[in-house]
Amino acid sequence: MSNTGLSPRENRRNFILGATQSGLWGLGLTFSSINTVIPMFLKKLGASDVEIGLIPTLANLGFTLPSILSAPIVERVKSLKKFITIVTWIERAPYLFLAILAFTLAKHNPILTIYLSLVFVGIGNFGTGFIMPAWMDFIARIIPVTSRGKFTALGNGLGGLLGIAGSMMVGKILNSHPFPTNFGLCFTITIAILIMAYVVLLFMKEAPNKKDQRREKINYSYDIAKILRSDRHFRNYVLARFIVSFGSMGLAFYTVYAVGRFSLSDEYIGTFTMFFVGGQPLANIIWGPLADKTGHRNVLLGGIFCNLLGNLIAIITPSVYPLYLVFALSGAMNSSFMISGLPIILEFAPPDRRPTYIGINNIIISPALALSPLIGGIVAENFGYQYVFRISLIANIIGLTILYLGVIDPRKRQIHTEIEG
Repeated sequence: MSNTGLSPRENRRNFILGATQSGLWGLGLTFSSINTVIPMFLKKLGASDVEIGLIPTLANLGFTLPSILSAPIVERVKSLKKFITIVTWIERAPYLFLAILAFTLAKHNPILTIYLSLVFVGIGNFGTGFIMPAWMDFIARIIPVTSRGKFTALGNGLGGLLGIAGSMMVGKILNSHPFPTNFGLCFTITIAILIMAYVVLLFMKEAPNKKDQRREKINYSYDIAKILRSDRHFRNYVLARFIVSFGSMGLAFYTVYAVGRFSLSDEYIGTFTMFFVGGQPLANIIWGPLADKTGHRNVLLGGIFCNLLGNLIAIITPSVYPLYLVFALSGAMNSSFMISGLPIILEFAPPDRRPTYIGINNIIISPALALSPLIGGIVAENFGYQYVFRISLIANIIGLTILYLGVIDPRKRQIHTEIEG
């Protein structure tokens, strides 16, 4: 038996199945990317820049805010796997409804389709945010700390490699079928792949539950304040994440900006998606081993720098071709936060408080994640996309500085504590 409470064979099986599930998840979302596919779907329906900015606003708000609601539930739940397999349908089912909208309502009532699409994007990401503390606690219990970087990198890398082929299919589907049938086909493929990922999830083995289910109910508002006061490095990390959230506002508008400025065909949407998705497995080759060997802070520093560089290129580029690199750098940034954004919190937190720490992080950064693309839409509508990219650049510089100067990796802090002790 290993320190996860499972046999080595069960650990290996969970590692492979979990990475496969994550890879299929990444492939499925390639066909419904909130950074490329869904923004262009709404743009073709007649959505404004502000409405397009609502896509990542709703996605980010849904992804972060619900975790503080589910954290106290997760800390008391008996079976994490059972909780996950039930709640996960909230995050998967909306893509079926997006497909139905594209096939039926989009042609006859585009305005209602825009609003309903935004609702389903919000619901799907609410489900992801609600399930996130349980999923991260589940992974923490079945994957050793020194293997989590490789585990996440493998899952993201698999999703990225599959996503490259998927992105090519996206371009062909969008270019060879009439609107809105082409987008409906993409959403249908998404839900089909997510169902396959769900089947893989069912075969994962849950570690023995060592939690005390009789734990008394906690005053979470008091608990949050106490944790933030006592842990300066965790507090600075959350602050850096808050500011960096504004550094990602440009991502929602890169595709719309490129298609409009350079008069591109729909096939370029697939090409941009391919570079965004393809940048992730390439970055994972670096991020995964770096996280396991040196800690997650260095991975996040690298990811923010990639995003910063992408902002700069988008500002100065005179042609469409450098934008391919912008999407690849955005993929590398996204990969860094997938690998290390939440896993670093698992190392900040005591084992029995992981869901609460994740909830604290998410509830603090959720306003920034929610407002930043909406603010970006307003700025783009009134001043142009270049100002959006400049604001993103400044936010990334500030966030990078805080993370570099104000946060010591929790793994190194633990080593220092053991030496001093």
